[in-house]
Amino acid sequence: MIHILRGRNPGTVGAALTIAIGAIVIRLWAFGGVTFGIGYDDGRYVQVARNLANGFLPTGPGEWFGTRIVLLWPVATLFRLLGASDYTAVAWPFVGSLVGVLAAYLVGRELAGPRVGLVASALMAAAPLEVEFATRLRPDSWMPALIGLSVWAALRARRGDHAIRWALAAGMLLGCAWSVRESAPVMFPVLAVVLWPIRWRALVAAAAGAIAVPLLSAAAFAAIGGPFKQPLTSSAGSAVWRNPITAWDLNPSYIWRISRDAFDPGSLFFLLLPLVVACAGLLAWKRPAASIVPTVWLAWTALYLEVGTLVNVAKPTRYLTLAAIPVAVLIAIAIDHRAAFLAPLGLGVIAVAALHGLPDREHRPSDVLLANRVADRLRELPPGPVLTTNYTWWAKFRGYLATSRLPVPRVPEPTYLTADERRRAASLRPLPQVADYRGGYVVEGPSVRRTSWPRNWGIVQRNIRQQVPMARLIEIARIDNAVIYRWPADIPLTPAPVR
Repeated sequence: MIHILRGRNPGTVGAALTIAIGAIVIRLWAFGGVTFGIGYDDGRYVQVARNLANGFLPTGPGEWFGTRIVLLWPVATLFRLLGASDYTAVAWPFVGSLVGVLAAYLVGRELAGPRVGLVASALMAAAPLEVEFATRLRPDSWMPALIGLSVWAALRARRGDHAIRWALAAGMLLGCAWSVRESAPVMFPVLAVVLWPIRWRALVAAAAGAIAVPLLSAAAFAAIGGPFKQPLTSSAGSAVWRNPITAWDLNPSYIWRISRDAFDPGSLFFLLLPLVVACAGLLAWKRPAASIVPTVWLAWTALYLEVGTLVNVAKPTRYLTLAAIPVAVLIAIAIDHRAAFLAPLGLGVIAVAALHGLPDREHRPSDVLLANRVADRLRELPPGPVLTTNYTWWAKFRGYLATSRLPVPRVPEPTYLTADERRRAASLRPLPQVADYRGGYVVEGPSVRRTSWPRNWGIVQRNIRQQVPMARLIEIARIDNAVIYRWPADIPLTPAPVR
């Protein structure tokens, strides 16, 4: 952002620095590591990225998202260079969230000037939903950021200088967003609206750029030994499809959710609806031309979120990040005034209120800071399986320390499951067998059950207590209130009591 601001007045540069620092600080404050909850995507993304880092290409129905090159391959590279950990797992989405802040500034500045750009970026920096998913290994920071940059490039094309190059860049950025989540091309009509006032060749260039990236991804995948068509077909082949019209229901809709939580101080959507309605009223009164593009962008996004997502998924809250940049830009245009920065400050307070009680953040001292220190120490020891009663630790050690291919299960969309199937999906299968950890390590440490743990993890905890001969294990290291033991292969399990 500093390079982009070169030549601007000191106040603008100072405001941009303040926004950037604030965005980083609030995201670090909310950081809770990778959840590894049963059925959660972030744990499976870690497993696929770890496999890529170890040289294993994605195979099977559970690893189809390993072809998302822009999302997961940088994570795999960080794993390869710096080691796998909570920090390297979320570093890339963290960067993506900051790019989203930058994209909001660029779009706002292009449409209505630097002050609107700064306010829009400040709103993105403090938005509770953006803050939460900035430190999750999921597509929900990079996809909106790349779409935002794509819209900005299309707006730059309208200036007339190098229009075709900018249009091509807009399409390629949308193609990169496709490599984060395959539904990104649904936003191409927004680019078409932006590029419509200039010559048709710009539309062709944007379309060519959007098509080029998937083809380049397929070529890159083939170059390292994978099937050429896998990046192009893996998502569609793994999906379950349904009629969006018959599947729509008011109760789980985004409109209902935002309305219901509008006055809940602990909600991610606290005061969002009143703010949007008030700003819509201001825009209708002032009728600024700058609001046309973000209004069309938001309307198309809302239509996709309410109807288009019903084709093959439920309505996860995280998908709403797709609307964050156009909403931020519209609010910034509506409240364009010297006192406009009060809005991001208020939003930051709302973010802290909504996120301070997140389970991942509350468990950060043990499940992130201490767990990663233990993993670092285990990394220095001869390789071996690691057993512990804490499911989160067990999943992290298994994922972060793996040297062979990790099996990645396919997790069905809960929408399509019966109640009994959901209960079965909430259990870990197969469970780890204590005997398989002889010759490896046993770690004792904090073990507070969390709602994201498998329903049947208590069986593993009971088996560890009954079968591990703790008195005969060799203590290797103590790290705060965690202890690492080596379990020699020649020491058998504790015999079952005779009844």
